[in-house]
Amino acid sequence: MIQIYHFSPSKMLAFVLLPLLSAGVSVSPDQVRFSSYSGEYGGSSGQHFDQSQNQLDGPITALRIAANDKYIVSIQVCYGDSWSNTEGSLTGSPSEVQLFPGEGFVQVLGRFTGYVEYLAFRTNLGRLFAFGPGFSSGTTFNAEPLFPQTVLRFISGRSGSLVDAIGFHWDKQP
Repeated sequence: MIQIYHFSPSKMLAFVLLPLLSAGVSVSPDQVRFSSYSGEYGGSSGQHFDQSQNQLDGPITALRIAANDKYIVSIQVCYGDSWSNTEGSLTGSPSEVQLFPGEGFVQVLGRFTGYVEYLAFRTNLGRLFAFGPGFSSGTTFNAEPLFPQTVLRFISGRSGSLVDAIGFHWDKQP
């Protein structure tokens, strides 16, 4: 048996126009997502850290990283003019790199086993900063943002007496 439904003209108009109106809906630039995450690369030892609040101090402007011939001992990030806590051990002499105004990290290459062995940061100006031993048998990774025109905004991971694991959070430059 076929059932016939009768709609009033106003319901019929709504039924026809609703899909057309929905098709015209656009997303404003404020609603577009640009953030992405790469990681976590490394082992499960150490205590969790998260520097998401540090990004409120400004964009990443510098890094201090200490490494030996086996792994990354520590990492410290400067957000605007404020340095984060040191993740890892306070032993060793860290190397410091400064970014130019408007420069940001757009790729991190690395290697890990049960801890982070090697990190190389590439900037949007093509500069490359490498830390840690050049060769080992660890697993390599290539961390990049999912969206164009985004940079490294903060890091998270696990640390104790060294940097056990690290993750990279990408977003637009403030």
